[in-house]
Amino acid sequence: MLTAGLFLLLAVMSGYGQPASAKAKIDFPFTAGGKVLPAGQYEFVRDATAPVFNVQGEGKNFVVAQVITRLAGAMHTTPEDAHLVFDKVGDTYFLSEIWVPGEDGYMILATKGQHEHKVVNVKY
Repeated sequence: MLTAGLFLLLAVMSGYGQPASAKAKIDFPFTAGGKVLPAGQYEFVRDATAPVFNVQGEGKNFVVAQVITRLAGAMHTTPEDAHLVFDKVGDTYFLSEIWVPGEDGYMILATKGQHEHKVVNVKY
């Protein structure tokens, strides 16, 4: 019984503290963390030690995106839903939200003024 309890504890703890990550093909250039990134394949990884996401593309396309706040997922999404939200101002896209399954969303940018949203579904 003690051995079974230990295995259960290890199984639960192995998933705890793991950084969330997402992969998505972004079909347009976008701005994140103050840097313009070209269209391409990207991975978004939440840093377990700081309130940031590391945004890694191909080659040297990398930026750290600061999390402004968490967004309540129950009003917006399902536990399995995963997507990125970009704010479009004119012809420019800005990474504004990252939604992780089983967690709340993460606000990266709050765009003031008139803008549109573009949603990109991601794989985890």
